[in-house]
Amino acid sequence: MNKYLILIAYVTVVMQSFAQKNNTFVAGNIQDLSNAEWIYLSSMRGGYKDSTQQNDNGFRFELDIPEGEGDFYILRAGKQDKYNTVFIYLEQGKLHVSSKTASLKDAKFSGGNLAKYYNLFKNRPQAGDTEELYTQFAEAQKNNDTEKLKTLSAKMTEQRNDQKQLDKTFVLKHKSSPAVVYPLFFTLRDRDNLAELGEILDQLTPKAKNSVPIRAIEYSIKTDKLTGIGRTALPFSQADTAGNIVSINDFKGKYVLIDFWASWCVPCRVENPNVVAAFEQYKNKNFTVLGISFDNPGQRNRWIQAIHDDNLHWTQLSDLKGWKNEVGVLYDIKSIPSNLLIDPNGVIVAKNLKGAKLEEKLHELLGKPELETGTFVIKGAVENSNKATHFYTRYENADGQSVSDSVPIFDGVFSYIGKVSSPTQMMAYFGNGHDAAPNSYEQYLICYVEPGVVSLSGNTTMPQEITVSGSKTNDEYILFNNLIKQELDAFKPLNEEYSQLSAAYARLKKEGASETVLEAKLAEFEPLKERMAPYQKNIKEKQLNYIRQNPNSYISVGQLRYYVSSLSLSELQNIYSQVGPTIKNSKMGKEIGEEIAKLKAGSPGSPAKNFTGTDINGKPLQLTDYRGNYVLLDFWASWCVPCRKGNPHLLKLYNKYKKKGFEIIGISDDDRNHEAWKKAVDQDQIGVWKHVLRGMKMDPNGGFDRSEDKSEYYGVHTLPTKVLIDPHGVIVGRYAGGAGSDADLDAKLKEIFNY
Repeated sequence: MNKYLILIAYVTVVMQSFAQKNNTFVAGNIQDLSNAEWIYLSSMRGGYKDSTQQNDNGFRFELDIPEGEGDFYILRAGKQDKYNTVFIYLEQGKLHVSSKTASLKDAKFSGGNLAKYYNLFKNRPQAGDTEELYTQFAEAQKNNDTEKLKTLSAKMTEQRNDQKQLDKTFVLKHKSSPAVVYPLFFTLRDRDNLAELGEILDQLTPKAKNSVPIRAIEYSIKTDKLTGIGRTALPFSQADTAGNIVSINDFKGKYVLIDFWASWCVPCRVENPNVVAAFEQYKNKNFTVLGISFDNPGQRNRWIQAIHDDNLHWTQLSDLKGWKNEVGVLYDIKSIPSNLLIDPNGVIVAKNLKGAKLEEKLHELLGKPELETGTFVIKGAVENSNKATHFYTRYENADGQSVSDSVPIFDGVFSYIGKVSSPTQMMAYFGNGHDAAPNSYEQYLICYVEPGVVSLSGNTTMPQEITVSGSKTNDEYILFNNLIKQELDAFKPLNEEYSQLSAAYARLKKEGASETVLEAKLAEFEPLKERMAPYQKNIKEKQLNYIRQNPNSYISVGQLRYYVSSLSLSELQNIYSQVGPTIKNSKMGKEIGEEIAKLKAGSPGSPAKNFTGTDINGKPLQLTDYRGNYVLLDFWASWCVPCRKGNPHLLKLYNKYKKKGFEIIGISDDDRNHEAWKKAVDQDQIGVWKHVLRGMKMDPNGGFDRSEDKSEYYGVHTLPTKVLIDPHGVIVGRYAGGAGSDADLDAKLKEIFNY
């Protein structure tokens, strides 16, 4: 053959092959889209992506789709941050798109079978106006109209069910048309009812089923028959976070929740606190969780961090292949979060247990939950208006140690696990990691946690209005606080004024202001305290009445500590005698018992505990050196205004009875400011009697060393407090709070000295 003819034949074949390569064409025109804007076409399953700009003749895409590989594609107009999209099914053929707007909501499709399929689906019988329902739902959400949301949600569910019935009829009416791919993929694809979907597919012609989405549904149906409820779980192995290969067979004999999730999956992270709560409650009842992560290549660190942040304390596996995770493919997992619950024999007993349904199923199978002793779990689901990154907690744990802890907040959810020995008050706040703890009381959530699951909901900008559920003790705490709500509301502006004065005083002191200036500023507190006093009195009376009426209560015992110095020893003992053994043996109960014992040790009838110290002049001093005299222990401080105001009268008593065998030892709470102590003694001219410091020291860990604390010896928690000791070392009088008054002290001394 002539070599030129051979060349022409070769070129012709090549040109024909190029001409035949593209067999699918999408073209059209979008009227309000400028020629500078881009139009995008991409496959829903990834892989194919293309973009073009519109010219005066419109836009055009060309692609090659092999026979039987028809699939859904996404057509997007304009900037990618705008969701101007439409889903279209493409196989070999032509499709023309025309739209007046870039939103594509008014798009018209024409040009052949591809348009026919789409239009047939769009014009099928409708159960109702879905768009109107969604508009109403969005408006109700905006207005926080919970009742309307509930009603609309029910209507939407009913409408979806009605539409499914209509779409089943549509599919069976058009069982020879590829158009059925639309309703089968978008409305009838129900993983909880794949058997019924299989019956529908069995009635379709091969032509109608010859597409990627239908084959994916058929694969799901096939896999469901192998992994459906009642089937034995398919075996698998995968590497854990340490690289060790773990098999599902390693968990034989346990109930196992196989949990499919990913660090990038927001719904998964939102669901994690529910899984955490279920795990903590049932992990000691032959139950565990096995996590399978769909994290992508290169996301190992993100995966590990999410495990840590979300408190996922169970075995985690991943091959870091994203949606191609081999276990996920084996079980045909098309959406996450998803899960399978298998029994000790490896049989699947439930699927996709979300929210409360997981705990309900575990309760059905395993009975009552059984948390480890003292464990509490906090599940938080909050509106994060201030974009807080962490939830911070402060409380005392089961070992009696003070805990300051935090957990990250992800899309408004978080979970926290801790241990307490009994119902315990927690102080919490929402913050951003780098910020200091709030100075304002209103920015804290103060609640009681107890062993069990506690849920938090509300807005992070209003911590004190956060709803706490799951703690009976906290329910009682709310009732207790509601008793004084009126007083607290009236007290709030006064308290703010007091805080401002305190800040001003601290600022002046830091700046080195003179004593005269500081004393003038302190004097401003007095009229404010007088205005606060009536509210404080009412609060005290209401709370004490509650405590008296409900002594056997964690709340009563917890609040009683604030009133130890305000009640007489006999009343304290009477209230405490009505506390049951469970609360009495709790940490709070024991602390109150110890306080009462200290108060008794510092009350009439008890021997005065001896103490030693160095007096204000640097000389040694001990209480027993004054045996044979009546000794008044005066607990005071340089910063205590009532103490300083009482000093002139105390000076008169001292001068009056000194020669009759009366001595005073001042015990000052000025361990951290010796200069202020000495200055106050000089200013008040009370150096005529003995003076020592209280003896409380800071320990290396930032706490307090009370081993030499004289106030502790005598149960002193308010200033001023005075304790009178007779010549034999026995306490014969106590004057403060719920004990005697200064007038009682005057009368007692008059009686003793026959004056």
